[in-house]
Amino acid sequence: MEKINKTKKNLKFTTLAWVLVAMLLVITILINVAASFFDVKIDMTPNSYYTMSDQSKSYLDKLDKDVEITLLASLNDMKSAPDANTMTAFFNILEEYDKYDRITVRDVDPNEEPDIVSELDPEGFLSLQEYDIVIRCNDGVKKVSANKMYTQKRSDDTDNSVIQSEAFKGEELITGCIKSLYEGYTPSVYFLTGHGEKSLKDDYSVLKSKLVYDNYDVKELDLITGEAVPDDAAIVIVPGPEKDISDAEKTKLESYLDNGGNLSLLMPPMNNTTDYDNLTDIMHQYCIGMDYDRVYETDSSMHYSGDKYTIIAKLVSLDEDQSSGTVDLTSGFMSNGKSDDLVDLTSAIIDKYGESTPMLPSRSFFDYQGDNIASVRICPLLQASDTARAEAFGGGKHKTSDAELDRMNESVGLSGNGFWLSAYSQDPTRKDSKLVVMGNADILTDQQLSSDAALPSQLLYFNTISWMSGSNIEMGIPEKSVTYDHMTLATQDDTNVILVLMVAAPVIVAAAGVLIWLKRRHS
Repeated sequence: MEKINKTKKNLKFTTLAWVLVAMLLVITILINVAASFFDVKIDMTPNSYYTMSDQSKSYLDKLDKDVEITLLASLNDMKSAPDANTMTAFFNILEEYDKYDRITVRDVDPNEEPDIVSELDPEGFLSLQEYDIVIRCNDGVKKVSANKMYTQKRSDDTDNSVIQSEAFKGEELITGCIKSLYEGYTPSVYFLTGHGEKSLKDDYSVLKSKLVYDNYDVKELDLITGEAVPDDAAIVIVPGPEKDISDAEKTKLESYLDNGGNLSLLMPPMNNTTDYDNLTDIMHQYCIGMDYDRVYETDSSMHYSGDKYTIIAKLVSLDEDQSSGTVDLTSGFMSNGKSDDLVDLTSAIIDKYGESTPMLPSRSFFDYQGDNIASVRICPLLQASDTARAEAFGGGKHKTSDAELDRMNESVGLSGNGFWLSAYSQDPTRKDSKLVVMGNADILTDQQLSSDAALPSQLLYFNTISWMSGSNIEMGIPEKSVTYDHMTLATQDDTNVILVLMVAAPVIVAAAGVLIWLKRRHS
């Protein structure tokens, strides 16, 4: 009788347990179905990694103009990619923007609809590429580059570099672009005067018109009498100066650059005794050096007929195997042959026009081994062929010596890497201040811009303008980090302890549970 009662009691508890399990399963399914039906998502990350910030919400709630966000890629293809889980924050933020009545989010595959790129960027100034985001509002357009969406911090071990942490900054960039367009923010480009530079009125009227058309405010800047670079300056351009800037002007420019300012130096070869000590010192701060020379071609097929100084240059592509020595990128972040941290300003031009482009008489530049070489990001943009050589041209006390010329020309001949004719440098320690140098200033004159002969070189310069002025309005939205946890086990004993805690202990607990269940079942 007692045995029957125990059996009934066990059956009762067993039935109750299965009922509870079934109820829990049903409730879980219903909750998931409801969450899916009502599109309910709960962000349980400590830093709200998958949730739009309050700063964006408060600003987007006030929109009374239409905003179009275009992703130049197929969203479905991206979500089905093997690494889709690493882009969850990106997918979620696009869905958040699309919930606003005034915002339309669309994805377009540029490979299947190539005309969309021409529609979004008819002048080609934005240099659009796959996976970029284009934002249109208030008759204006801005680009958010795909390679700016995430920032990564890597280990110091460059041979086996691993990602230590990753931060998503796409929301700051997209909302900042929306605000910039919505409020009609117009970046100002200043052309320095007072040193024999080329004139906006007489030399660069077409360039000015193109910049104004592309939503820039173009002004002249006199730092000899002015107290400082104006606060609204997105870029300061120094177009072909015949003499150096003063110490006082240099101090004013450095103060501007320290706060994230951008400087574009057009430095053609000058047959005079001018030494550009102050401008050169600024270049050295970005680990770029300048030669007092003029590049010419020894191969007649690589220059214009009868003019060995108007050479056929090469647009440098980051798609090449940088570690193979094809392109001599030995500075800064390129020291280990990696291009992850560089901005690609040439590939879109190469895809459309090819890598060759005419370049008017140009001086050369090089990577200067400054104290901050490990922090700046340097990349050549235009490069002469390996058959090009340099001759001394201009300069006073810094005039290039015959011995230095021999060394330079021999180095080019041995390495197979041509002289740098244009390059950029970005300094994260100065709020991502940017410097662009180009060894010619005539390529942007009215006469040259009216012809398509040097179009690739000119488009390259416009790309540098777009890139330098691309620092959007700051919204105060913090980067959202995903950290990668690492466990370092110093000894075999540590490894054994971890294996016991993580593997053996759960197995023992599970086995104990099974034994207890079997004992109760047969009791």
